[in-house]
Amino acid sequence: MSKKPFDPSTLQAFGNAAAGHDGVLSDLSGAVVVKPCTAAEIAFYESISASHPDLAPHLPTFMGQLSLSSDQSGSAPVAIEESGTIVTADGVVERLHGKKLDTELHIVLENITHGFTKPNVLDLKLGAQLWDEGAKPEKRARLDKVSAETTSGSLGFRIAGMRVYKGEPVPGTPEGLKEFVEADYEKGYWVYNKMYGRKFAAEDINEGFENYIHGQGKQGKELERAREVLAYFLGEAKDIIRAFEKKESRMYSASILLVYEGDVDAYARAKERLRSAPAGEEGDEEDDLPQLAAVKMIDFAHATWAPGQGPDENALRGMRSTTSILKDLLDSVEKELDAAEAA
Repeated sequence: MSKKPFDPSTLQAFGNAAAGHDGVLSDLSGAVVVKPCTAAEIAFYESISASHPDLAPHLPTFMGQLSLSSDQSGSAPVAIEESGTIVTADGVVERLHGKKLDTELHIVLENITHGFTKPNVLDLKLGAQLWDEGAKPEKRARLDKVSAETTSGSLGFRIAGMRVYKGEPVPGTPEGLKEFVEADYEKGYWVYNKMYGRKFAAEDINEGFENYIHGQGKQGKELERAREVLAYFLGEAKDIIRAFEKKESRMYSASILLVYEGDVDAYARAKERLRSAPAGEEGDEEDDLPQLAAVKMIDFAHATWAPGQGPDENALRGMRSTTSILKDLLDSVEKELDAAEAA
């Protein structure tokens, strides 16, 4: 992703997040996400560039941190400097729900959902142990309870949130999902909250993935898209596993983010445009190309390197469970397509 100037005074609430904290922002172009972070998260991203460049393709592009300067005047557009710093003029930005948030420590990242018309987003929180060594006893107890009562404990991950495009008009939320799903009628989505993922056990977790991958139904072109997207997800997830199996890290409460084009017609148009795009497009033209699917690791607020301690099996277990479920779903979709062809 190229570095472009943008006007920090135009930052607005980010609308495509499937999970996470309030205060996530985006610029008007939608290419950049600005979110509150810890010093550990910035250090982790910086260490990727410095010492682990092989992991960079599996993370959002790191573009620096947001540094505030209350003594600056004016609000002219500024660029991300070589030091990785963006300077704003007013010292504060609008938080979700209209509250002010001290933005002294914000990280600036590539927006993974940029380039999609209707991004379907699935956030999978990794790990059975969700706390790092610095957590207080009460926090450990609370997170251990969450883990024990959800698929975090049984599978090493849980669904933290989903946004699924349902088309327009948006169907009303079914009675059994009203406490878990809110219909976004303006944008055409069902938005699944964090409690949705907590209701599943290992035996029925596939239901959550099916609701994600079959957002617009299971007709011919939807099934074809599901097969392509699931095959891509599976390949990317396996690549991430292989990359992190070689690393000695600890990434408590990190996530895998899965994204695909939720509008099946936009998906078809994007495929056609990508087929016709000249090979090796670079710069602004590459930034404007549509996207079909993406898989990235995100959320490194509690991530560190652990030399001598081996790979992060806590997170890797969740990644492996994810690949197993993706493979099951892919097999199921292929059987449905084979049956349709034989009919």
